[in-house]
Amino acid sequence: MALERMTKFSWIYDLYSMGRNPEVRENQSLVYQRILEHIVQGFDAKSGSLALRDPDQKNLTIVAGIDLPEGVIGKKMEMGGGVLGWVAKQGKPLLLNGDVSSDVRFQRSARTNNNVPNSAMCWPLKMEERVIGALSVNRPTGVTPFTDADLEQGAVMLGLVGLALDNLRLQIEQQRQIRELQEVNHKLEAAQGQLLQSEKMASIGQLAAGVAHEINNPIGFVYSNLGSLEKYLKDIFSVLESYEQAQGDTAKLAEVEALKKKVDLGYLKEDVPALMNESKDGISRVKKIVQNLKDFSHADTSDEPQWANLHTGIDSTLNIVWNEIKYKAEVNKAYGDLPDIQCLPSELNQVFMNMLVNAAHAIEERGVISIRTGQEGDQVWVEIADSGKGIEEANLKRIFDPFFTTKPVGKGTGLGLSLSYSIVQKHHGRIDVSSEVGKGTTFRIWLPIRQEENGEAEK
Repeated sequence: MALERMTKFSWIYDLYSMGRNPEVRENQSLVYQRILEHIVQGFDAKSGSLALRDPDQKNLTIVAGIDLPEGVIGKKMEMGGGVLGWVAKQGKPLLLNGDVSSDVRFQRSARTNNNVPNSAMCWPLKMEERVIGALSVNRPTGVTPFTDADLEQGAVMLGLVGLALDNLRLQIEQQRQIRELQEVNHKLEAAQGQLLQSEKMASIGQLAAGVAHEINNPIGFVYSNLGSLEKYLKDIFSVLESYEQAQGDTAKLAEVEALKKKVDLGYLKEDVPALMNESKDGISRVKKIVQNLKDFSHADTSDEPQWANLHTGIDSTLNIVWNEIKYKAEVNKAYGDLPDIQCLPSELNQVFMNMLVNAAHAIEERGVISIRTGQEGDQVWVEIADSGKGIEEANLKRIFDPFFTTKPVGKGTGLGLSLSYSIVQKHHGRIDVSSEVGKGTTFRIWLPIRQEENGEAEK
């Protein structure tokens, strides 16, 4: 029997599972139509309609129909209007046999033709006593009318249908909320990216000022030396010119000797090599700073993790920020025996820079910054400690929060440690911090030697 097919619980399970199907969620009307077709066939009915309650709870909307007049699907009706509206409002199933066109209960029912069902059943769709809609099936004149037994059996099934429909609604709502949360998360990630980029730009500005100062000194004395060399060469050339003019003329040799004494040619012979050596040293210092900048930024490498030496990164970063440190602290280094690690070197150099600059800023007059490294198992660690003023215990839990800073207004963005935390997390590492007010702060950065997510990366 068709009714036996309708009451199979496997169909109810399939219906319940529809809400978990992404394709079905994108085509809700298909689900509604399948439900109605199944029940109409199960009761050997000719037509039927399914209406669901609108979010405003005041109206119903017909969402599926079989053998209904054109334009009915999508039609709205008030709660209490028509058979569906009346049943939804009353919350009770209804059996109708015979012509109900004159029934006062359904006068607000919109009729688009004169075809009036001979027999109809209508059930409210419920979820935990909450009416979410109504469903009706109809048989025309000449077909055996529905019975109270049919109505009762249908009520049991429609209770399960209501559960499945509400599950579908919840699944759709859940997916909508997930999409909204994903959109918010994307916006937050974009905003965080902009903030971190701002911090990087601020760091670049800070670096530019320090590097400019470090480069300016050697460039300054090289420029001064070039001025002296220009004068020396002018004097030397004048002596050479006098020699040329004195060739074969003994009387003019005395003038040449006088000119040699005037320009102090013996001094020039000693000072010119000294100026050249000093200038070459200055150019070497500039070259080293440029190389340190290159090592710091790793501008010539890709964004893919690579094997790198942390000590090289620390040293190049230390040289870049030296102008921030040299007036505040003595730097003590105690490097352990570290293997190369798989990482993004330029990003880790950014972390070292933030830590070193923060350490210098924490020292009010003159102090010590200690840099230590070591290895434990498959991890390495870099420790940067200062003898500064320390961090109060209440603030230790917040130091990695964006915009949190203990520095005076205008002295920090509050993003340096947040950026460092994100970079270390990206490397699947962690940062430990300990501090004592008046004695200083120690940051220890733990990093894995190999980034497992990259599979079988070989050194």
